[in-house]
Amino acid sequence: MDASSKVAWSNLDEWSETYIGARWIVDNKLPENQYKTEPVDGPLSQMVLIASHQLVEVMLFKCLRNYLESRGEYSEVMAEVLRKLGFNEAFNKWPKLLTGDSFPKEQPFTAARILAVRRNATVHSESALTTLEMARSALYTGVMASRAIESHFGDVKFAYETIVSRYAPLESIYLSESMYPAQI
Repeated sequence: MDASSKVAWSNLDEWSETYIGARWIVDNKLPENQYKTEPVDGPLSQMVLIASHQLVEVMLFKCLRNYLESRGEYSEVMAEVLRKLGFNEAFNKWPKLLTGDSFPKEQPFTAARILAVRRNATVHSESALTTLEMARSALYTGVMASRAIESHFGDVKFAYETIVSRYAPLESIYLSESMYPAQI
């Protein structure tokens, strides 16, 4: 962070620190328009996309654990199961296993699934490119999906509402496959 950043001391955790860092990159380092990009902006956009997926993943596993704890079903064995559980299985199967209802096949869950695929393409074999639009939309998707996941598991008020209202995402469009840059 530099002198242009004004983050007051707050009780930050893995979700809020990741969000504030990604939001700061979008707000302070990425140019407004794609034609103004420099070589560093592509990797920074990738970092925002990866961090945005991390928001979803952190929230999902936090909610799974909290849900199990609230029902007295969390144990050392369950902690180990959750530690070894992959994101896709957790996202696609565990909400129904625990609550009886799967995540709906609508926004923001649809965009969160796209975000997970694009994160994997970015981190693994493809080293997929990320545009400025994708980075901003990924961050919005990460926040909205986190909010919806928490709501799905019964929490009425989003735990990070104070942080998000103070540092609101600049974009309000969900990530979509139509944003992917053309393959050369």
